[in-house]
Amino acid sequence: MSEHIHRLLETVLPNLKGIIDAESVIGEPIQTPDGTVVIPICRTNFGFVTGGTEFRGSASSVLPFGGGIGAGVSVTPVAFLIIGPSGVQTVSLDSPKDIYSRILDLSPQLLDKLKSLLDR
Repeated sequence: MSEHIHRLLETVLPNLKGIIDAESVIGEPIQTPDGTVVIPICRTNFGFVTGGTEFRGSASSVLPFGGGIGAGVSVTPVAFLIIGPSGVQTVSLDSPKDIYSRILDLSPQLLDKLKSLLDR
């Protein structure tokens, strides 16, 4: 039976390698007309299962085999990295759990705005 499972894996694994690559996590950069570059960042989950069995046959015959393989991939965008004339910024798509997390996320932007107001 392990020989059958081994052949199933040899057939499927090379194809699965093409599905999962670095571009699944760090997307292809998108350039806007003003020179800003936006890079999508994703969370990737992958599951894989295989199994099989040999059915009973007569003593003189080769045992028949039944088996299968299943796989699933989930790609979820979680943030964007924005590189522009004003610097680098991360925009998260996940909702913060509380107001304190949101304040910490926005603190660099708030400090920049406060500084620009005071410099006037």
